[in-house]
Amino acid sequence: AARVLYLSDGEQGAFIVSLDIIGLGRDESLALRSRVAEVGGVDAGAVVVACSHTHSGPATHCIRFLGVPDEAYLTQLADAVVDCARQAVAAATPAQMGWGCAAQGVGINRRQQRGKSMQIGVNQDGPVDSGIHVLRVENLAGSPVAHLFCHAAHAVTLGGDSLAISADWPGYARRAIESVAGGQALFLQGCCGNINCHERNTFTAAENQGHAVAEAVLHAVSGALRPEVSLATASELLELPLLPPPSPEQCAQLLANAESARAGLLPDANRGRRWMADAHVAWAEELSRLGDGVRTMPYEVQALRVGDGVLVVLPGEVFIEYALQIAAASPFAATTVAAYASDCPSYIPTAAAYAEGGYEVDNAIRYYGTTMPTPDM
Repeated sequence: AARVLYLSDGEQGAFIVSLDIIGLGRDESLALRSRVAEVGGVDAGAVVVACSHTHSGPATHCIRFLGVPDEAYLTQLADAVVDCARQAVAAATPAQMGWGCAAQGVGINRRQQRGKSMQIGVNQDGPVDSGIHVLRVENLAGSPVAHLFCHAAHAVTLGGDSLAISADWPGYARRAIESVAGGQALFLQGCCGNINCHERNTFTAAENQGHAVAEAVLHAVSGALRPEVSLATASELLELPLLPPPSPEQCAQLLANAESARAGLLPDANRGRRWMADAHVAWAEELSRLGDGVRTMPYEVQALRVGDGVLVVLPGEVFIEYALQIAAASPFAATTVAAYASDCPSYIPTAAAYAEGGYEVDNAIRYYGTTMPTPDM
């Protein structure tokens, strides 16, 4: 699903676009933001395009090698978003709004030390943001217009054996909110680079998680909603330095290992495993061609202030520690930090995670690019 929320205080306008897909690449996101901005006569920096990061959605360009994007679908999706933006502007009505938070999350830290290796598991003691952050918008008669909610938990409750197209637990949450309260529900994925849900692999688990979040969202806003709310937007484009490639000898060994693993696949290996094997080979080949030189990747940070609250959006698979740090340093009464916005270039781990290793640090980059951002980014 695609949902668009248009906000205006009479002087400043802004759009928040919520998409039930795994992510968008920077170029297609910039193009979409430009088209939406034109609809509302705002700057592209005032357009947030964020994805739920469901792993049960169509292939897109931000994840390499793991599927072939359907260009017709992506074009249709972009056109639908622009049409939603037009409808949102046309339907704009005087409203009141307020921020809230409920401590009833479903996310759990997934980086678990097992022996000498860091693996994806269940780390009960690892950092999480248990809060569900909510912006509630009502018309002046008190009827809900929109619930914008953010929580950090990978949308991977449905495992790799599910071949169904699904929005995963955020879809269940969104539909439950809309069925009970009316209006639109827009989900923003939090900084869940190291956060999963605990129960996995069934639609029942996804539904239970979604309904738990929905219940919390509907009770999150306390106190009077404000009819007069000012808006402000900001964005800053950073250039994150990337790690240098391995030595030529190491690249040659990585390529040899990848080719050997691909050759060793069983004859009945499914298409997904073959794609992954091809990805490892292609990544190793790319590394060998990089050569010397300093490389960076663009990384745009956006912020939208709505009254006494602020929404900060970050690209990529950001670790939860960054959201907690931003919220702790924020001067605003309510601070919501979302990820998977505008681009999904790689995981964004903490410096400590680099020393620990694990999938997010050592392996995932081959599906995004060539080398990770440096630990001191």
